[in-house]
Amino acid sequence: MFLTPACVANTGDTFDTTHEVNREDTTTGGVGETTRNNYFREVQFSPDGTSIVTLNNDQTLRTFILPPDLLDDGEKPRQLQEYAAFRSPASIHSYAIHPAYALQDPSTTLVLHAATDQPLSLRNSLDYSTIAAKYNNTCPTTEAHLSSYSLAFTKDGGHFISGGNNQLSLFDCYQGYSDAITTHRLAPGRKARKLFGDQPLGCKGIVSALAISDEGMLAAGTTEREIGLFPDEGRSGCLVSFSLANKAILPEDEPVLQGTGITHLKWSPDSNYLVIAERQSDCIHVYDIRNTIRRVSWLSGRKAKTTQRLGFDVMPTSDGFEVWAGGNDGAVRMWKDAGKVEGEQVPDAEMKMHGDAVASTVWHPNGAVLATCSGQRRQGSNLRYDSDVEAETASSTTNLDRMQRDNSLAIWTVASTT
Repeated sequence: MFLTPACVANTGDTFDTTHEVNREDTTTGGVGETTRNNYFREVQFSPDGTSIVTLNNDQTLRTFILPPDLLDDGEKPRQLQEYAAFRSPASIHSYAIHPAYALQDPSTTLVLHAATDQPLSLRNSLDYSTIAAKYNNTCPTTEAHLSSYSLAFTKDGGHFISGGNNQLSLFDCYQGYSDAITTHRLAPGRKARKLFGDQPLGCKGIVSALAISDEGMLAAGTTEREIGLFPDEGRSGCLVSFSLANKAILPEDEPVLQGTGITHLKWSPDSNYLVIAERQSDCIHVYDIRNTIRRVSWLSGRKAKTTQRLGFDVMPTSDGFEVWAGGNDGAVRMWKDAGKVEGEQVPDAEMKMHGDAVASTVWHPNGAVLATCSGQRRQGSNLRYDSDVEAETASSTTNLDRMQRDNSLAIWTVASTT
């Protein structure tokens, strides 16, 4: 299969410039000059497909509204300009767009975000100074703010789940400035370990990825390579958990793939398969979640041997689904019929789309266009902005020397020929 991408809109070189900024050095207590390489860390489409919200290395959420005539004839690519932006005073760990987002109704255009030592905030993405609600994710004994490393709304938008360190918390969206209504501890505390031993309660570690299936099963992935499944969109306790390093649930003679922690999870359209990506791994796992949990296949050749979070997306097809993922070589790859091929599956198509690492690859909700964003930290860019769980560093000096700087957001049409 041959795929031909055509860029219909992008941000150009707006974010390519590295410049000096003054920022307090927390290790020495002084103020020094550092450099900013403002690469894109993530991109998300709004559920109605009209808008895009991005997160950059400068800890800024930006909203881009797609032109309604994006696919009409005319000069391409179109220039994308941010419509609104919010600069966080602290590191942003995660964000999520409300499922009821509809551009024609500004009261619904909400984005939830989590920052270090800050309450969880629900802001209007068209005017970030408008705060719809805040939520207290705090330690009950010290009242310190707990970090939320992943966020996900329930399907109806009435609740959201926050993934923390060895815990999941469920919040009611309509109860602002309230605490979590349900908290699932994923590992026993010090007192419980002393009394009952180190008995697992679910998937231990920092919950770095969340995904809810169409059937309401919440999957939570951690930095310890473990996954827990929670029914009723996380309202119920852990049904089952498993580790990617557990050879017992792998087909005979298949290898345990190396990785250093889960970064992204996606369900297949039929909710039968869970697709899993990790740091420092060139492979994407595909697990069959029905009856017995087992790895069906692994998608190789991703080119993601890096600590940077490189996302992927699942695209429904008439007879299954495809997986689309970017690599640190600037290419996007596609694997078709994922889950139907057992064992190793190599890419079915590859497209060079950026001059730098592709951090996000996301399809428009109706499949009309593909959004990608790119960039990575480089030597000399020593900002202390990113969260400790992400540690987004360059994969190797050699790769950086070979590649140009490309910090951009791009929108593509993709034509296929066989």
